[in-house]
Amino acid sequence: MPNLNFYAVDDDWSAVVQAVFDLELFRVFESDSEPGAELREFSEAADVPDSRRGRSLALFVAGSGPEPLASRIDLLPGAGGGATFRYTCEGWGLIQLRYGGPWAEELRWSHTNHNSAKRAAAWAETLPELGDPAAWDWAAVTRASSRLNRAIRRMAVDKIGSRPVLPHAGGFIAHSGLRHEYGTGIHATPVHGMSAR
Repeated sequence: MPNLNFYAVDDDWSAVVQAVFDLELFRVFESDSEPGAELREFSEAADVPDSRRGRSLALFVAGSGPEPLASRIDLLPGAGGGATFRYTCEGWGLIQLRYGGPWAEELRWSHTNHNSAKRAAAWAETLPELGDPAAWDWAAVTRASSRLNRAIRRMAVDKIGSRPVLPHAGGFIAHSGLRHEYGTGIHATPVHGMSAR
């Protein structure tokens, strides 16, 4: 499952979303709809909301496989603020793009990721509604994912381990005194026995 973990804050995320559209390889969907609403597809970076729903995207490489599925999830009464359902975007070859961002005294990784043909085949019997993984052009998915990851790496001003640090994240890390990387991000305080980066 080719992936890239990287550090980004708000303005960096906007640049990453713009890069997705600039590559002209993807149809862009929200990973999960608002409660009570249909799943949205975005046609340009300005359409992606600056909210939780705009921070988790499903990227469909045009022509790489079957249309993404909008799978309905029924909500428990009261769980969706009065809504009774939401939708999630599904498909074996979709690329996930998720924003981590600041959380308490931590900057969490943002990341890209997608299935491999082998993993999808292993899960195919468990999720028959997603169809046959062999219907996907896995080479096209991997090529597009790699191009997106290279575009994100080119934005970086630093690296922490193998993780690119985008410009505004670099300033945020320095300003917040974040020096201890563990778990899913970088923190201001160490885990017992850990040295600073």
